[in-house]
Amino acid sequence: MAKITPRRAPPKFGRAEYQARIERARAAMTEAKLDAIMVTSQPNLPYFAGAELPIAWESPTRPWHLVVPRKGDPVAVIPYSGEREWRETSWIADLRMWRSPNPANEGLDILAKTFDEIPRVHGRIGCELGPESRLIMTPGDLMRLKDMMRPIEMADCALLVTRLRFVKSKAEIAHQRHICRIVSDAFADLPKLFKPGITDADLVRRLQADILLRGADKTPYMVIGSGKGGYDSTSMGPIGRKLAKGDVFQIDTGSRWGFYFSDFCRNYAVGKPSDEARRAYDTLWRATEAGIKAARPGNTSADLFRAQAKVIQDSGYAVNDIGRMGHGLGRNLTEPPSNKLDDNTVLIENATMTIEPSLAFGRGRTMVHEENLVVTPAGGKLLTTRAPREMWVLRA
Repeated sequence: MAKITPRRAPPKFGRAEYQARIERARAAMTEAKLDAIMVTSQPNLPYFAGAELPIAWESPTRPWHLVVPRKGDPVAVIPYSGEREWRETSWIADLRMWRSPNPANEGLDILAKTFDEIPRVHGRIGCELGPESRLIMTPGDLMRLKDMMRPIEMADCALLVTRLRFVKSKAEIAHQRHICRIVSDAFADLPKLFKPGITDADLVRRLQADILLRGADKTPYMVIGSGKGGYDSTSMGPIGRKLAKGDVFQIDTGSRWGFYFSDFCRNYAVGKPSDEARRAYDTLWRATEAGIKAARPGNTSADLFRAQAKVIQDSGYAVNDIGRMGHGLGRNLTEPPSNKLDDNTVLIENATMTIEPSLAFGRGRTMVHEENLVVTPAGGKLLTTRAPREMWVLRA
């Protein structure tokens, strides 16, 4: 493998970034009639606290909690074992700790006392309960906490936090652009990693290693679909299949830097692709262009779907029935909204999205194309390096 010079990384977030998020959250709490929110999940806790805690997300043994009141300072309720790491990485100083693991009481008494100290106006505290939310605490403990905090009501804050995270700051966009460019560089150099007869599994391993050497923190998601003249799945594999002349394959990866994701794919042909495959690729490239142009404030996620679908259908193809053609992107690989006909989420400037048209062609074949962008008044501004106008062709 040739020597790689990693791209220069953007600066890490400063305290002002996190404080601005807290203030936006407080305004949202006032609107939602919440006295506080409690977050525990990998995307949400560090979003406010700045504490990126690998052990917290890889091990289910010890839960971590952050309480953000509408008035007053945020409070971290964490295990003693994480004190040093927290103080090194977070700006939040109010720590309330217990010795964990302690399945009988994983900090629930501390949480209940913390809730009781919060100034009450509405008597409601939000927790991550809604769509696409996850808790880093057991469902049983959540139910116990609900009983312990009475008469304070437990409400949902998942949608509130999702809306906060939908629009990105300049610093967040810089993080996303950095990982998107890292992966774009790796995709462009994939021909150097390819050898005729290589298995899809070995090619995926090489690409994962290449992305990491270029500076990514992690590549938790990578799939590959391949077949003669095209592939039949956009989210499968690798399965150990050898890649040979006449194959068309796509690799889709969600890679991460600074806990912000890229999510896009690229298509390759082994030897000259058929006219059928080339036409499908050209259609998707143009459909992607239409989606990029439509990514303007005031348009909806449904408008993004329609813009892509029109190009596909006008070219005589059927839109793949996979539920959507793109989605939100950020601290999760996939975030709301979904680019589909019944999602009328209004796009806002500096939201980050994927454009992901797909179509069916030939006999049971499919093809997908994907780019990442930020919503601007002039249309989508790419975070990725745009895929080539014609499909990459690898030596057979």
